[in-house]
Amino acid sequence: MIGEAQREKILLVEDDVFMIELLAKDLEQAGFEVITAKTGSEGVALFEKNKPDLILLDLLLPDQNGFDTLRNVRRSPEGRATKVMILSNIAEGPDMDEAKRLGVMGYMVKANFTLPEIVKKIQEVLSK
Repeated sequence: MIGEAQREKILLVEDDVFMIELLAKDLEQAGFEVITAKTGSEGVALFEKNKPDLILLDLLLPDQNGFDTLRNVRRSPEGRATKVMILSNIAEGPDMDEAKRLGVMGYMVKANFTLPEIVKKIQEVLSK
């Protein structure tokens, strides 16, 4: 529609179907367009096709780890500037250091955040 504000796109790369359903529903209710991928390679392909405003990325994926997925995204010109947040249950220092090195704007441990808190963090990152 002409005059309709374009919703910001979020690419959610997550292999847990239950988590995808819950998070996608909350993000859509918050006004975002949500694209989902269950593997890293699917995430990279959907990134290339959809050019999302933000990637919400799990680190434990069935085909490759999230850092490999992120490195593949960062290789494209659009991928270098795309905002990325990690949403994972891995809370180890080396992973957090690698995320920072790859330009991630936020690192959330799933067990430490409620769905509304995750949505709020995404809104904060996208407003920067």
